[in-house]
Amino acid sequence: MTTLWVTVFFVSAGVIVYSYAIYPLLLALVPVRRRGQLPEPAEWPFVSVLISVYNEEKHITQRIGNLLALDYPPEKLEILIGSDGSTDRTDELVRRFSDPRVRLHEFDQRSGKPSMLNRLIPQTRGELLAFSDANALFAPDALRKLARHFRDPRIGGVCGRLVFHGDKSETDEERYWELETYLKTRESALDSCLGANGAIYAIRKSCWPGIPDNTFVDDFVIGMRVREQGLRVVYDRDAMATEELPQSVSHEMTRRIRIGAGDFQALFLCWRSLLPWRGFHSLAFWSHKVLRWLAPFFMVATLISNIALLPRPLFMVLLALQLAFYALAIVGALRKGRKSILFSAPHYFVTINLALLLGFFRFITGTQQAAWKRTAR
Repeated sequence: MTTLWVTVFFVSAGVIVYSYAIYPLLLALVPVRRRGQLPEPAEWPFVSVLISVYNEEKHITQRIGNLLALDYPPEKLEILIGSDGSTDRTDELVRRFSDPRVRLHEFDQRSGKPSMLNRLIPQTRGELLAFSDANALFAPDALRKLARHFRDPRIGGVCGRLVFHGDKSETDEERYWELETYLKTRESALDSCLGANGAIYAIRKSCWPGIPDNTFVDDFVIGMRVREQGLRVVYDRDAMATEELPQSVSHEMTRRIRIGAGDFQALFLCWRSLLPWRGFHSLAFWSHKVLRWLAPFFMVATLISNIALLPRPLFMVLLALQLAFYALAIVGALRKGRKSILFSAPHYFVTINLALLLGFFRFITGTQQAAWKRTAR
């Protein structure tokens, strides 16, 4: 029995360390050939920008104004706003725009963003589909940065970079996104991005995979299914969008739980990408995503097996380290407004894994809905 508990402990702890530390370090060791400056196409492709909204009166006017002001040929751009049963002034504010490029599609029955996209896309005229959120803002050249990649017929999608702005928050979301940006950059250079970032990405319309109406993390699934068609999804850090920082971990908890449920759903929707003969893409999917999604279970297994191995001196020390980590996380939760990485990093790590665990139970019980309300920012 002792051998079993030792195996459980070191395998569980090793998986967590590998996914969060060793895998990123391994990516840094792999040589990547730098790409030269991408030339702009002789003729820009027609782009349809799609935004699904629900009660976004706070952001929608600024969002549409931002899109209309983009440095992109106006005759090659259309903006489709799908209102998913909005009950505030969102629809009224959209109708105030007289620009013919802006098209409002109102739906009385609320069904969620994936269903909205499935209904909007057949009505688009663009050869490229660009996706974003109502509370994100594109840099003036963002659409050009995305579109220039599609001169290469091997590329099916492009993911841009999300940058947070605003007052410093209690969360470590910035550091998390710095790590994600690094991983996306390296994985894109070696093969393909894992999914996309819902704030800013584009795909060929011919690659639109169609997604189930109850998909929880549509941006991830769409990007993965484009890759399954044999085309790359690349990351362009120069194509930028901005969003406000979440101000507290609690504000983000509902969103994280929904994403957690979507992560486990994605294992079934994107199972082809798990197959080992898909090469580096499969390795990246397992290392960067799947093992992280399973981390809450490995954390529990590490703690239980550690307790079972007491009172051996080594495992007494390891248990003390674990308990100290969780104590720092608790202190981080109590120190609202007083951010220190010593406390905020453990707090953030524990919180996102708790959200994954709760998301797993929502997924297996079927209680997570595709329609959702944006968290306050």
